[in-house]
Amino acid sequence: MTTLTGTFEIAGDVEFFYEESGLSGLDPTNYTTVVFIHGMGFNGAVFRRLFPFGAEHNYRIVSLYRRGYGLSTPWSGKELDLLQSSDKEDHKEYLRLAGVQVVRFLLTFVASQSIPRYAKEQKTGGLILIGWSIGGGYSNAALANLDALATEELRDLESYLHTVIYYDMSLVAMGLQSPRPYQSFLFAPTVEERWEIFKQWISSFFAHPNVYSRDSSDLELVHPRQDKLGSLYGLTDEEVAEITAPQMYATHDAATLVIKPEVFADLARRALFDKQYASRYLPDLKVRFVCGTESSGLFVHVVNEIRRCMDSGPSAVFGERAERARDLDGAYLERGNHFVFLDEPQWALAQFKAVAER
Repeated sequence: MTTLTGTFEIAGDVEFFYEESGLSGLDPTNYTTVVFIHGMGFNGAVFRRLFPFGAEHNYRIVSLYRRGYGLSTPWSGKELDLLQSSDKEDHKEYLRLAGVQVVRFLLTFVASQSIPRYAKEQKTGGLILIGWSIGGGYSNAALANLDALATEELRDLESYLHTVIYYDMSLVAMGLQSPRPYQSFLFAPTVEERWEIFKQWISSFFAHPNVYSRDSSDLELVHPRQDKLGSLYGLTDEEVAEITAPQMYATHDAATLVIKPEVFADLARRALFDKQYASRYLPDLKVRFVCGTESSGLFVHVVNEIRRCMDSGPSAVFGERAERARDLDGAYLERGNHFVFLDEPQWALAQFKAVAER
């Protein structure tokens, strides 16, 4: 299948590069557009295996390359100063910029491509946004800064964006603490060695005593299975190089992970758990957190905490300022790791659709 590409200028001299499956096999009057945001050190090409299966679900699949990845505009020195600052207010401003830019990409794509509006009864049309791993942090940044939009822009977004899915959401980018202490697996003398360790670890399979118990002692956080090869083992060096960006892992994304946890937690509260804000900005939005049951327990724990928000109220997880505000759910795939869309793309896409329609 031919991968289609494009770029959109969304603000001043900022351009976003994207790849997509196109319209082949779709009903042009009612297809749904699904936009993926990739994670740390892996670029938008990681989702290409999903493209051939989009038409089965009437999905037009778009993979957005975050800034600095592929042909998307790198972050400027001034913007990186915000990220690398020790000031929480600078971190908030960086995330505000990042979030607004993601929203402007969505709005530009909608306007330029004349995609179908969302038809709720038919469950077709509109936009589904899927943030993978740390990419979910950019989804939160987008949702938390909708007050930056003009009235007409917000009205347009409400006509299209109906579901946001977080797949294997980053614990750090959600502002959550680890379920229990563990020794980091990334100790190595050089950045290159740390990248190799991370790349193999993140793509591994993990066995958990009981993934559904919500007891942290039943989750394997660090040590992958030795009897099952990771998702990257079947790829050639050239194929791995196509989907990875070690330089971004070592620089920009590493800096993102040192943003103070309370900044990420505030972002999540505003995006998902602020009743007054949610009533004004995308009040009908569906929010779904999903994890692979063979991913590291660090990702499973995020869904466990979302389930705890549903059972005991968000304040139990995100503090007294957190309220029930959005149509929220957490789900566990019956199998699959962090790269389920690479290993089983047809099955994974069907699971994402089922979650979106819950």
